Amino acid sequence: MPEVQQNRVITRDTSGEARSAQQIANAVTTGALGYLEQQQREDSALAKVKASNSLLDRETAISAINRDLSEQVATGKLSYDQIEETYGSAVSKLEPLQASGLDPVTAGELERSAKRMQIKGLEGVQTLKVAARKDAAAADLTSRMDLLGKDAAMPGANIDQINARMDAEDIDIAGHLAYGEQWKNRKQQFKDDNWTTHATQRVVEARDNLGTMQKIQNDLTSGEGFYAGKLDPEKRTQLLNTITGRIYQIKEHNERQAEIRENKAERALTQMDRQAATGIPPTPADQQRWQSLVAGTSAAGEFKERINQMAEVQGLLRQPIEAQQQYVDQKRQQMVASGGSVAEQANLSRLQSAIDTNVKLMKTDPLSFSALRTGSDVEPIDLSQIGTPEGQQALGEQIASRFDVTNAVRKKYGPEVSRVPFKAQELEAIKAGYEAADDKTKIGILAAVGGAAPTGPDAAAAIKAIAPEQPITLLAGMAQYRGLKATDGTDVAKTLMVGSKILKDKSVATPEDSVMQASFESIVGNAMPGGTQQREHAYTGFKAIYAGLAEASGKRYDPAVKDVDGALAKKAADMITGGVTTRGGGWFSGSSYKVIKPYGMDDDAFDKAVTGQLGAVAASAGLSVEQLNDMPLSAVPGTEGAYYLLNAGRIQLDPKTNQPVVVKVK
Repeated sequence: MPEVQQNRVITRDTSGEARSAQQIANAVTTGALGYLEQQQREDSALAKVKASNSLLDRETAISAINRDLSEQVATGKLSYDQIEETYGSAVSKLEPLQASGLDPVTAGELERSAKRMQIKGLEGVQTLKVAARKDAAAADLTSRMDLLGKDAAMPGANIDQINARMDAEDIDIAGHLAYGEQWKNRKQQFKDDNWTTHATQRVVEARDNLGTMQKIQNDLTSGEGFYAGKLDPEKRTQLLNTITGRIYQIKEHNERQAEIRENKAERALTQMDRQAATGIPPTPADQQRWQSLVAGTSAAGEFKERINQMAEVQGLLRQPIEAQQQYVDQKRQQMVASGGSVAEQANLSRLQSAIDTNVKLMKTDPLSFSALRTGSDVEPIDLSQIGTPEGQQALGEQIASRFDVTNAVRKKYGPEVSRVPFKAQELEAIKAGYEAADDKTKIGILAAVGGAAPTGPDAAAAIKAIAPEQPITLLAGMAQYRGLKATDGTDVAKTLMVGSKILKDKSVATPEDSVMQASFESIVGNAMPGGTQQREHAYTGFKAIYAGLAEASGKRYDPAVKDVDGALAKKAADMITGGVTTRGGGWFSGSSYKVIKPYGMDDDAFDKAVTGQLGAVAASAGLSVEQLNDMPLSAVPGTEGAYYLLNAGRIQLDPKTNQPVVVKVK
């Protein structure tokens, strides 16, 4: 430990403390100044950021204004001459820039930047204005050219005057503004289009006028033609191709029309011939129609002559058939003797054809023949209610009135006239309806026909027409007409129809044909001459009735036995023939034979009637009654209850009259 000196003053050195204090004070001052500077820098940065954001907002707003102006111009809401004013107004309404806190230099730079943005936006607006002016000019010119183009499409348009309205100085200025260097081409194209429209309009107006089309063709092709130097070569070629094709079409059309008119004229002459063949004078309307059809054709010269010939034909057809043919034969002989022109020969052929057609119609379709002659037609056949009694009655009345007509024609013109009470054009529908009908409806039709027919031949003719080549239908129809029934009341017509269906669809086993033939032969024998249609039809009906009776009685055929039910076979034979009986074997030992009885007559009544008739014949002809009794009876075809007497297989003649001896028992 140092030694402390006595009476010595020790002075403390404070310079270090002063320096430290000074350093601390300096540090505090420096820190305070740094903080203030930092705060000032931060404030300046924030002000600049706000100013920058404000400047960005201004730039975005100006861009939005420009886009909005562009859209308004595009949609037509704003015209080009309003763009700058609208822009200035929109900019003036923008929020002021945020320049607070900026030093003057920075604030000035901000203002200059904003001004540059506004000027740049204005430049964009001015560019938009220029484009809008061009578009407006183009739109005005397009509208003008559209209106003038429509005028050019009007009939009789003056294309030179229309095109001249596009040559004004103001129009050219606007055109150059809108299209620049392309305006000249645009205007020329417009003029070419007008000339093309004019030519096209002429083609449309010409339509089928060949002369006008050929004139337009010349105007397009000739160096001195109307369109020389006025049309674009490509469009001229297109028009020329169209016109050339149209001229070809018109020529072809005219040729076809001429051929069609000739065909119509020939058809008119044919109609005149057909009308003449009816014997009925044509109406004035028909004559006018024929005359209009032949006018302007090669047949026009024949019209008057045909009218005269028609009168000759009609007058001829109103005469009796024999007189008609005699007239034609006389004219033919005169022509052979003295010759005749081609026209006279053709007229003679038409006369003969008219007679032949008239006679054929009279014979085959007396209803149509009568309608043409009298102008009064029969009612159409109505099969719609044939399933009801009322419908059958109505159909029967219709057919009865038709039979009245056919028989009236037969009475006037002879037995060659058809008995069929249907028109030729009706038969197909009637036959189809009959084929499609069920058995009940078929029976109804046959009942209506049979009930309306005045005679058996009339009924047979009608039934054959309805169901040709169907012998069972004919047999059923005639049975219905005559009301034939078996002794026990079994309906012949219905049984025939039932059996016919069984034989046709083979729904039930039936005896073989050989078995049925043997049964039929054993019952009928020689009562019907073999090989005749009468025997064939009877055998066909026998099979059908047997099948119908077997079905009704529930008896089934056994193929193993190959035999028929004798009682059913006898009943079937009686129902189809009327009954078979045996005669002969009298005083001169003649052979017994089988004979068909009239329907519904029993054996005793038949023998009694025959015996009485033979006595009368013997007395009348001076023959022996005993000999007549031994002569076989042979039914007269088509006449029930009438019989020939056969002597050695030949028909016995009356020695006094030399006519066949006929025994009538009914």
